[in-house]
Amino acid sequence: MDKFLWGSATSAYQCEGGWLEGNKGLSNWDDFCHSEKNNVNPVTGDVACDHYHRYEEDIRLLSEGGQNAYRFSICWTRILANSQSTVNQEGIAYYNRILDTCEKYGVEPLVTLYHYDMPVDLFKNGGWENRETVTAFIRYAKVCFENFGGRVKYWATINEPNYETYCCYGRGNYPPNVRDLSRRWKAMYHLLLASAGAIVEYRKLNYEGTIGLVSDSYSIESLVDNEQYREAMHNADLFYNRCVNDVAVYGEFPADFIEKLALDYDLSYMKKEDEEIFKKGTVDYLGINAYDRTLVKPYTSGETCMIANNTGDGVTKNSTIIKNWFELDEDPNTQKNAWGCELYPKSVYNLLLDLKDKYPNTPIIITENGLGYYDELVDGKVNDQYRIEFLNGFIDWIRQAQKEGCDVRGYFVWSTMDLYSWINGYKKRYGLVYIDYENDNKRIPKASYYWYKKKIEEELKNDE
Repeated sequence: MDKFLWGSATSAYQCEGGWLEGNKGLSNWDDFCHSEKNNVNPVTGDVACDHYHRYEEDIRLLSEGGQNAYRFSICWTRILANSQSTVNQEGIAYYNRILDTCEKYGVEPLVTLYHYDMPVDLFKNGGWENRETVTAFIRYAKVCFENFGGRVKYWATINEPNYETYCCYGRGNYPPNVRDLSRRWKAMYHLLLASAGAIVEYRKLNYEGTIGLVSDSYSIESLVDNEQYREAMHNADLFYNRCVNDVAVYGEFPADFIEKLALDYDLSYMKKEDEEIFKKGTVDYLGINAYDRTLVKPYTSGETCMIANNTGDGVTKNSTIIKNWFELDEDPNTQKNAWGCELYPKSVYNLLLDLKDKYPNTPIIITENGLGYYDELVDGKVNDQYRIEFLNGFIDWIRQAQKEGCDVRGYFVWSTMDLYSWINGYKKRYGLVYIDYENDNKRIPKASYYWYKKKIEEELKNDE
C-alpha cells in the first residue's frame, strides 16, 4: 500500500438498479423487497439511483471531486445467477467496464465481494446458516479473482459480518427477519469462514494485491467507571467487535467469547478442521466502517431485545438488551440525527487507538464513514453543513490518531451519491451527490462534495 486512499463508497444492491438486466439472477434483497415483509419503508432497489447505466457519470464526478479511490461491491447474482449456474459473461463485462472507467479517471478501485446480497436459492436454503453457502461463496470469489484479479489491488471479502447478522437475526429487520441469536452466531461463523476461505484461494493465485475484511467497529464506552461497567464494556466489545476482528486478524475467536456462547448455544457447527482455514485466511488489512460509538451499561433484567429506529421519526428509540451481557446506554447531552446516531467524531480516534493496541501490525482502512440526514434541495442546491461538520471532525480525529502511530491507509465517505438505505428506504440520504429521484435521477453535487474536494487538497498538501 502506497498512496493514501481518499474516496467514497457504494454497494451493488443499494445503487445499481437494473435488477432484471444483463442476465442477473435474483438476490435475497430482490426477494425481500418484493415481499409483504418489506413493510417499514416499502420501496425496492429495482432502479435505485441507476448506477448500472450511469456509472461513468458517477465515477467522473467522484474523480472531479478530488477522490482517488472508489469502493464498490460486486453483485454476486450478476456473476453467478444462482448457486449452480455458469459464469455470466454479461456480468463480467459490466464490472470490467466499471474498472475501465476507474482507470480512465485515475481512480483506485477497492472491490467488496459481498455486501449483503446473495443468490435467492442460497438464501432460501438457509443463507449463511448453511455451510453450503460458504462453499458457494468461495467459488464465486474465485471467479471474481480470476477475472478481475490482475486489475484490482484492493479486495474486501465480506462487508460487516457483525452488523448484517445483528439486523438479520437480532433486530429482525433484514431478511430472513428473525430474532434468534443462536442463528446469528451460526451465520456469523460461516461468514467469517467464507472470508478466510476466499483469502486462502486469493493467495494461491499470486496476484499483486491486498485483501481484507470490512468490519463495522465501535468505540465501546460508558458513562460510569466501575467494575460492573467495565465488564459490560468487555462483553460489548466481544459482542460487536472482537467476534469479527480477532478472527480476521489472528485467525481465532476470543476464548472468553466462545466460553460465553457455550453457556447458552449449541456450537457444534464450529468444526475442528476449520481452524487451519481461519489461521491461513487472515487479512492483509482491516476495513473499518466507523459511524458512532457504542455506549453501554451493565445488564439488569429482561430478555434479549434489539429495537431499531428505521423510520427517522425522532420518536422510536434504538435500544438493546443482551441478557447477561450488557445493555445500551444513552448520553442525554450529545447531539443525534433523526435515526439516533450520535454525532460524536472523537469516537473514531478512541476506536483507532483501541485497534492499534489490539492489532498493532494490521493496517486500517476506514471503508465507510458518513451521516444519514433528510437533505433538502433548495434552489437547485443542497447545503449540508451538518454533514460537513461531521465528516470534518472524523477526518481530523483520524489524522490525530495517525500522528499517534495508528497505521491508517485510507478513508472512504459513505456514500458516493444518495442511494437505497436498506430498510430505511430513500429518505435517509448519505451521499456527497444528491439524487433527484423525481427528476430522472439527476445528479447534483452537495456542499459536502465541494468541501471534501477542498479537504483532500489540504490534506495532500500537509502530507508533502
